[in-house]
Amino acid sequence: MLAFLPAFGAEPVTVVTYADIAVYLDRQAAARVESLDEARLSAQVSATVKRIPVRPGQMVAAGELLLELDPADYQIQANAARARLEAADAALDMARLRVERARRLAPQNFVSEDQLLEAETRYRQAQAEHEGARQELSAAELALDRTRIKAPFSAVVTDRLIGVGALAAPGTPLLELVSVDELEVVAGVSPELADGLARAEPVRFESGGRSEAVQILRLAAVITRGGRNRQARLGFVDASLPAGSEGRIRWTDPRPALPAQYIVQRDDRLGVMLLADDKTVDFLTLPEADSGRPHLLDLPGDTQLIDDGRRRVSPGQRVRIR
Repeated sequence: MLAFLPAFGAEPVTVVTYADIAVYLDRQAAARVESLDEARLSAQVSATVKRIPVRPGQMVAAGELLLELDPADYQIQANAARARLEAADAALDMARLRVERARRLAPQNFVSEDQLLEAETRYRQAQAEHEGARQELSAAELALDRTRIKAPFSAVVTDRLIGVGALAAPGTPLLELVSVDELEVVAGVSPELADGLARAEPVRFESGGRSEAVQILRLAAVITRGGRNRQARLGFVDASLPAGSEGRIRWTDPRPALPAQYIVQRDDRLGVMLLADDKTVDFLTLPEADSGRPHLLDLPGDTQLIDDGRRRVSPGQRVRIR
């Protein structure tokens, strides 16, 4: 009989397991759709703008002509370079014939060593002049080709920055393009939420009344200086939204959190009341918890928490389970 007396004096409480009361918090972060390929095309040669066959807002395919500069000067240069190459071709052929003849006649002493050396030297000079003419023609053709500005990728023309008749110099902005194929959702996520986002499924991007599934592509390992966030980049799973769309990403944190009502204060410390194996109260301090807010807590699911009576009991007190 005496062995059962302490139990009658113990504080009656109820207990719950952590798995039964843990909550999984809904999270969100501001986000926007960005194109990986945004280009401002500039002139690489000096010429007058002759034609601009595209308009702002128009969709263009990779390789499509966007703008044409007057090619007259560069066509003349290319023709002149081609003529010089033809002359170099003829000179090289003549030098080759002469050196081959000198090499055949040298063993019979019909040409001197000096004559053979001179033929060899002129042949090498002709080879060098031919290569120089070939490179000059390549440069002239490249300059001519640069009078035709083509789309580097499939995109939307967002702006025309010059008009027909204007003189474009190297570096002059001509057009702005934004790709519609390489799109990513970019969000700044606070460091304490980043790990949960990395493991979350599903994640959705919401903007303008639409909600589309997205998936994590990359999560930066560094924290931005200004926003003190980690940058998350996500890709659309099925349908995408246009570049520039602003909204929010939403997900459910897969990490369990302790409901706010189970956080109690003892001696200026916040924590949770647990049931120890010997039926006494164990106070687990939660230094980073906030009163009135759920707190992320990694505990085994079968951990027993004091439920009814948690505000009456004290650490180390023996309790009786009702």
